[in-house]
Order: sequence, then structure tokens, then C-alpha cells
Amino acid sequence: MTLNVLGDSGVESSLLQLRIGQQNSADQNESSTMVPTMDDAKNEEADATTLITNVNIISERLKQAQVLEEECKIFAAATLLEGIDPKHFQPVHHDILKEAELFRRLLHDSASLITASNDDNDNNNKSNETNKSDEWIKQGEQHGGRHDFAMYYKVSDTNQITCRLETPIEPSLLIPILAVLNESELYKTWIPQYKVPRLEVVKSEKLCQSGRVAQTILVETEVPWPIAKRELILKAVACDDIIDSDHNGDGSNCDSKDDNGGGRKDGGGASRILVRIQSLDCEDNGEDGLEILPAKKGVRIKVDGGFVFQKCPIDHPMAKKSSSDDDRDGDDLILLTFTFSVDPKLSILPQSFLNFFLRTAMRQIWGMFLHVAEEVGDGKRPAHSEAIERKREALYDWVEERTNAMLQHSLSK
Repeated sequence: MTLNVLGDSGVESSLLQLRIGQQNSADQNESSTMVPTMDDAKNEEADATTLITNVNIISERLKQAQVLEEECKIFAAATLLEGIDPKHFQPVHHDILKEAELFRRLLHDSASLITASNDDNDNNNKSNETNKSDEWIKQGEQHGGRHDFAMYYKVSDTNQITCRLETPIEPSLLIPILAVLNESELYKTWIPQYKVPRLEVVKSEKLCQSGRVAQTILVETEVPWPIAKRELILKAVACDDIIDSDHNGDGSNCDSKDDNGGGRKDGGGASRILVRIQSLDCEDNGEDGLEILPAKKGVRIKVDGGFVFQKCPIDHPMAKKSSSDDDRDGDDLILLTFTFSVDPKLSILPQSFLNFFLRTAMRQIWGMFLHVAEEVGDGKRPAHSEAIERKREALYDWVEERTNAMLQHSLSK
């Protein structure tokens, strides 16, 4: 998976720097520019759908968007590209708009309210058959350990499984969780392996590192006979949708623009870290320089989804249960939402395997994931600790700075 943290800071100040001038008339020579005014900037920003024709503004916006993309500020970068004819784009700019749309979809999927029937006993084994494909089923909740979580799922008519897990976590666990996600080559060291029925990760290999913390990995999994081995090429990209305070250095606070699948309508919005995952296949051959050929052994499956980290609402059911059993303050929790859809490429999805996957495998994998993050935070995972120290200057110091910025904004609300 990929860890990428982004932020929306600097958008407004960047836009003002980009207002170099406007043409006096349509027939004015493109090489001549006028001194920009505040009215010019306000008018242009007020109507984002207006096509921008000033070549200087276009050039500067394209450059700034690429800089923001390198800093994982996808939404801010996409905002700068509004109103520019795509004929001016380089491949990176098309990628920015593509990623922004995928992140908006992730936000929508993780933010939608769930009304679900229960599936917590054997009488509901046929829920896959009796429920509509667009209806959520509550698989259950887990309590009693350090982490409480709820899990929901639905199965489409084509046997695509969609799951959603919601877990309130303490702020101190945020960086360790991101480290566990980022160190994909260590997945095999902690993901539970099952012999009966067989479900084992036999290979986890990083194929490329396409950004500061963006990567593509290859995962191979053994599944019960007579089902063939499943292969997954997974690309993970992160977006730091973080609102920085005082980033202008003058005491002012430039909140990000209304840009997250409908935008910020909450008086400044929530700070969030997003990690998007999506499978690649032959049609993506050449992406990030990868040669993606048909799977030599087994069947390549499709997965998409991601993680959203944001301040946990005080009325969230899991937050109430988390804070009622110990001394944790529900106001200081971060809500981790993991949503994913997987197409197992099976014409028939056995109910017994679905029950095992949801009730046993996913519960244990999620619990182990949180447990490993705790151990990473406590320094009890030497391989992770070594990787973090080795990459600290290039990556983890930056990750820590950005996550602290998110926490500062989120927990001050």
C-alpha cells in the first residue's frame, strides 16, 4: 500500500502569485501583459469555469500544480488546473485530475451514512441472497481489546465484495499506522496465514516507488483448492488534505478551497489524510514505467478503496463505546475508516468462504494490523523501526510534520 500525505495549504497565496495579468482584448498580442490587480484575481477566482487564456497565468499554474502534486497536495493541485484547456497539460496534470476524482470517490464512499441489517448469527447465512446488492449488512462489532471497530459489507450481483471498517484510534497511533501501511515489503511478516481453509500471502514485493510515499506492489495469495492462486498488483497513493494554520506567516489562516467531492461546507472543513488503493492490470501497462503483462500463474483480481483519517465525531457509536470503557477522551480520537471492494473473479461465491473471509479473516487481519501499529509505536518491531530510521530524513520526518499539522487542526476544533 502506499502512504502519501498531502495538504491544501498555500492555495490562495499561490493563486495570487499567479495573477500576472489579463489581456485587454481578444486581439491583443499574447506576449504583452498588464499589471495584475486584486479585482482581476477576485473575478477570476469567483468564476472557476471561465477558460483561462493568459499564457503567463497558465504556465505558472501548471508549474505550481506540479509542485503541489509532488507534495501530495492533490486537491490543491487540481484546483489550480480549473479553467485551463487540457491541450496545455503534460501527463502529470492529467494524473492530478484523475487522482483528485478518485480521492473524491473515496471520500464519498467513506462518508456516506450506513443503514444496515445485522449479520451476526447463523440464521443470516443467506443474507447475501436475500439482501439487495446496494444494501449494507452489519457483520458485527468487536470490543474488549484496546480497539473497538464495526464492520459492514455488501455483495453485488457479480460477486464483488465491498467492506467498510470503522475504528476510533488514539492520535499517538496515527504515525505507526501510516508506517505499517507504507512498509509493504513487511506485510508478509504480520498478515495472518490460514491453512484451513487456505488463505496465505505467499509474496509481497514492491514493484516501484513513484513518489515520496507512493508505491505499487505485487501480492500473491494462495486460496482453497480448486480455486487458482490470486494475484494483485496494487497501487497506493496518499493525499494530505490538511488545513494548515498560519501558513502565510502573517497570522492568517488560508483554508483549502471547497474541493473534496462537493467541497468544504463546514466553515473551513476537516483536516484529513487519505490513502487510496487501486489495482492495476494489463490496460494500465506503462503506468509509472511498469510493464504489466497478463498473470502467468493464477488469476489477477481487482481491488479499489482506501483509508481516511480524520477527527472522530463525538457521537460516533464506536467512539462512545471506546471512551466508556477506559480513560480515553472521546473528543481526542481519530476515526480511521477503511473501505474496499474486491472482485475475487469467481462465478460462484460459496457462502462458507464468504463467512470465513468476513467473520474470521478480515476481523483477525484488521485486529493484527492495529496490534502491529501499536508494537511499531512501542519500538517492538525491529524491522519496522529499522526501516523508519533508514527513511527518516527523506520520509518519516515529513510524515510526522504533516500528521502533527492534521492533529493540531483536527483536535483544536
